[in-house]
Amino acid sequence: MKISDPLPWRDVLTNEGTHTITGDVRIFNAFPIIQLQIERRIWIYLPGSYNIGERRYPVIYMQDGQNVFDQATSWGTEWGVDETLSQMGLENPSLEAIVVAVDHGGKERNNEYNFTVNDEYGFGGKGEAYTAFLAETLKPYIDKHFRTRPEPEHTTIAGSSFGAYIALYTAIRYPEQFGRVGGISFVMWHDNGAMMQLIQNSVLSPALRVYLSIGGQETDNPEFNKTAYEHVELARQTLIAAGVPEDRVRFDAVPEGTHHESTWSMLFPEAHRWLLQP
Repeated sequence: MKISDPLPWRDVLTNEGTHTITGDVRIFNAFPIIQLQIERRIWIYLPGSYNIGERRYPVIYMQDGQNVFDQATSWGTEWGVDETLSQMGLENPSLEAIVVAVDHGGKERNNEYNFTVNDEYGFGGKGEAYTAFLAETLKPYIDKHFRTRPEPEHTTIAGSSFGAYIALYTAIRYPEQFGRVGGISFVMWHDNGAMMQLIQNSVLSPALRVYLSIGGQETDNPEFNKTAYEHVELARQTLIAAGVPEDRVRFDAVPEGTHHESTWSMLFPEAHRWLLQP
């Protein structure tokens, strides 16, 4: 499978308004996802020092790529991961990382970010194929063409909401590829316990380190917010019961946190620092 090299973002994003991208960000405009028989835009952020020397870097794979770097392409607001990592790298070069952000599929997002089907709401079921793409196609390509640290302890899979859910699923399904999980505004209200059953029945990576968060203001429904908190705590307890050391599963409850990039971007730096630990 021949894939063209990613282009500098300025050569790709020519008609989408005022961009807010910082640093060396490159784009595959149509990366083939053979597992889903589609193509998708994929973004690559390279650290400021990437073109100096031969250093290798940890990699963060992120969902909802439209929202990670650029206000013009976001569905509302961007995370600002490029600005955040650029500043963190200046302050402490050991925090530099490559970021690979995969666009969501629009109306297919809920289908691709869930491995079970929710019959009541009629979504899900393509998560297994999507994560197979991440583990079997995308990660090997990135490791071959960029100076990565390919081991699971140097590979994070991250996202928010259903993007957080599919991130945890990916690390459980592919423990030899992904050893770090950033699950911000992690939710599992929709899966009838499938994620917990998967954790209980899986052999987890010895490298696994999981960051989970939930906000106290995720929705305007206090009962839903209470249940969301309980679900994340259940996920934490289930991971520990499955053998992940307690100090390798972190749960940050954020009382004023909302289901929005303004909260997610605020949590990203600390999650990144914590996940980089051995």
